[in-house]
Amino acid sequence: MRQALFVCGLLTLSLAVNADSKTATIGVSATLLNACEAGSNSGGNVSFGSLDFGTVYFLTTNVSIAGQQNAGAIRVKCNNGTSYNVLLGGGQSGNTAARYLKSAAGQQVNYNLYTNSAHSTIWDNLTGVSQTANGQDNWLPVYGMIPVQSTPPIGSYTDTVQVTINW
Repeated sequence: MRQALFVCGLLTLSLAVNADSKTATIGVSATLLNACEAGSNSGGNVSFGSLDFGTVYFLTTNVSIAGQQNAGAIRVKCNNGTSYNVLLGGGQSGNTAARYLKSAAGQQVNYNLYTNSAHSTIWDNLTGVSQTANGQDNWLPVYGMIPVQSTPPIGSYTDTVQVTINW
């Protein structure tokens, strides 16, 4: 029995002596790129909702509106520290200084979109609005105004404006 224990002890000792270990390192990295997302996504289409001036009876006074979340305001979310620029196209007029809503009969209602509630700076497709992201949702309100003008025939008047976000 002593011999068996002695042999087992030698085997255990020999296993411990023959055991070897190596250590090394493994590199781990990630590259974060500037990235932005915008609007809400439904069925693969990005949308900012609609800026709706509502029901208007006469155009004898200015009609103003401010875009809200999911209703004409622009949601932008970029990585923290990413600079971005938001541009608005001219709509069907093709001219950011002279946008118009149009009826199915071809009648027009002049309007414009602005970067501020004072309606002093037109939101265009050259300068637009520039900001630096903080990594959170940022809602940029779009301010719309229909100026005083002759009231055209009744009907529904619409326009579609392209939104471009550069980063």
